[in-house]
Parts: sequence; C-alpha cells; structure tokens
Amino acid sequence: MKWLRTIVVFDKGAVLSSTDWASVHDSYVRSIQSVDFPEGSGTLKLRRKLKRPDGQWNRNGVGYLKRKFLEHMVGMEGWRAEVGFDLGRNRTPPDLKLYPSLAPHQEPITSEFGDFDLVTTAPGGTHVAIEWETGNISSSHRSMNKLAIALGTGKIHAGVLIVPSRVLYEHLTDRIGNIGELSGYLSMWKDLEARVERGVLAVSIVEHDLLTDDEDFPYLPSGNDGRAVQGRAKRG
Repeated sequence: MKWLRTIVVFDKGAVLSSTDWASVHDSYVRSIQSVDFPEGSGTLKLRRKLKRPDGQWNRNGVGYLKRKFLEHMVGMEGWRAEVGFDLGRNRTPPDLKLYPSLAPHQEPITSEFGDFDLVTTAPGGTHVAIEWETGNISSSHRSMNKLAIALGTGKIHAGVLIVPSRVLYEHLTDRIGNIGELSGYLSMWKDLEARVERGVLAVSIVEHDLLTDDEDFPYLPSGNDGRAVQGRAKRG
C-alpha cells in the first residue's frame, strides 16, 4: 500500500519539529507500506470495480486492510490497539442557553467516545492516537471530532486520521470515508486549533499500488451485514 501524503490541519506548539513526531510518522508509514495483497507480495494489488449484468457492482471489502495495518502496528511497531480515553461523561458541559427563555443551560454529557484504534507514547512523552478509517463517511467525521476533542483536552498531543484517496475509494465498499469527501470540512477542524494548548492534527492519505482486471484475481473480502452487502452493490 502506498502512503501518498500527510495533511497537517494544525500544529500548535511546533509538535511537527520534534523527534517524537518524526519517529511516530515513520512508524505508521512503515505499517501502511506493509499492507499487501496477495499476502507476501509486497504490494497492494486490487481487483478493479466491475459492473455486473444486473447493474450492480463488485468491489473490494475494507476489513482486511485495517486488520493488516493494526497487526503490523502492534506486532512490529509496538503500538497499543483499541485503547480508550475518558473524553465523554466526565467532561464539563459547555455553557448554553434555552429558547425562548434564554436561561443558562448545561446539557449533561451522556455519550462516550469509544476506543482509539491505536495509541502510543513516544520517547519524549508525546501521546499519540491514530484512527484508521475504513468505516463510512460519517464514521470519518466522528473520528476527526474525537481526535480534535482529545487534543483540546490535552489527553493527546498528536492525532492522525488515515483515510483512502479518492482513487482508492472508487474500488472499495460504498460510502467509505475518503479525503475527497472530507476535504470541504478541513477548515472547520483547523478552526479548533485555538482550543489546543499543544498538539498536531493530521490526515494521512493511502492508496493501492496496482489495479488489475484479471477475472481470476479475487476481490478483498467484505462483511456480510446488510449495509455492507448493500454498499458493495449500489454505487457506480
């Protein structure tokens, strides 16, 4: 798999210039580049999407890509997987108002943010969280919001979302998060920099190495829940 680029949404406190960030970035780029198919080939080769006679589409699933990335990050790079941060119930609610009374109001926080896909603490003490996004586009927004809030609370100092390129997206299950659909919202997340004391928020873009039309080459396996089946079929 190819690492294409890393977009820095904001860098508060010059985290990017630290040796911690350089080692962290090198670590997850190595893991991106380790994702291959067929296994052991050293490259990520995918079957091109194909329109079937019934008008529906065959595409590649995404679970394999995330699994291979996490396996390398944990087994070879020493990161921890599925680690939670207390960002939900114990936070102080913002000061709001009610309408029409305009009375002060604080809405209790009852939601939880769930685990980050991967976390580590670099040698210099920089706490880092990564979200590998192969869920739908709404999941990508939740991941970015979670990373931004964690940066604002000081729980982490670097937050990274890894998403497919628009080109890769075309050959994956329908409505997968991708940089094309997130690009219009980057300015909103950049505006959150003012709430961060020290931290970097970044988005890294990944893509396949090769495409093939070989009818004997398998598609990456997909989930079998209703939404996955529907997503594989409908998008042109």
